[in-house]
Amino acid sequence: MGSEGREPGDRSAIDQIVRTRLGVDAAERFLSLVRPSVGFSAGKRSSESGSVIGGLPVTTESFAWPRCRGRPMVLLAQIDCGQAARLLGGHWTLPDHGHLFFFHDDDFAAEPAPGLGDDGCRVLHVAAGTGGPPEGHAPAPPSLPALPLEACALPSVPTLADAETGCAVGDDVIALLIDLAEALSAVLPAPRHRLLGWCDSWDTPRPEGHRPLLQLEVEAGTSWGEIVNVSFWIRDEDLRAADLRGVRRSYEVA
Repeated sequence: MGSEGREPGDRSAIDQIVRTRLGVDAAERFLSLVRPSVGFSAGKRSSESGSVIGGLPVTTESFAWPRCRGRPMVLLAQIDCGQAARLLGGHWTLPDHGHLFFFHDDDFAAEPAPGLGDDGCRVLHVAAGTGGPPEGHAPAPPSLPALPLEACALPSVPTLADAETGCAVGDDVIALLIDLAEALSAVLPAPRHRLLGWCDSWDTPRPEGHRPLLQLEVEAGTSWGEIVNVSFWIRDEDLRAADLRGVRRSYEVA
């Protein structure tokens, strides 16, 4: 994936493949499920305003490092909201400035909370500021090295693991959907990390009533034990309202 842009994932090619393999009604239902997303790949460019895995937070003096069970949480990723807004246009309903910080408990051992949100993760929006942690706070040193991410707008389609696929196409055409998925893979790159869109992993547990907000794959130099990807999930109504309090997390174990 190259520098920030819109080249991969030709929507016209996706439409053609779907329409040639599904009936008219099923094709329309399936295509209505296509979601915009941003695909990320690890790059070598260093940018003060771009999206990054790990690293030190780009933050302001008012930022307070979140804690879980009395311990500072781990900063897994920083997503540049301006970058997301440029690539997604009107589909980006979260702030178009500053960064989203994605935190997780330090040992991935927190149990999901029964009520609003998830004690094991935090997603915070922080206005644009200067690099580095603010003075007067004692955050945990980042467990992940700073890894710049190259971004590109990329359509995202559901898989057989998503209930919406069966509702759109029918549960009795699994072979047809497998063929469709293989054909789409030729024109639809699968990014290692994705903002919004559908869940890319069939084995990741899907929190009920939520959709993916950010999916992260393990990268060289990171250490999550047996965990190979971490994802943050949000409800549609919270995404529209830019309310990050109810975000939940999920992960896949090797």
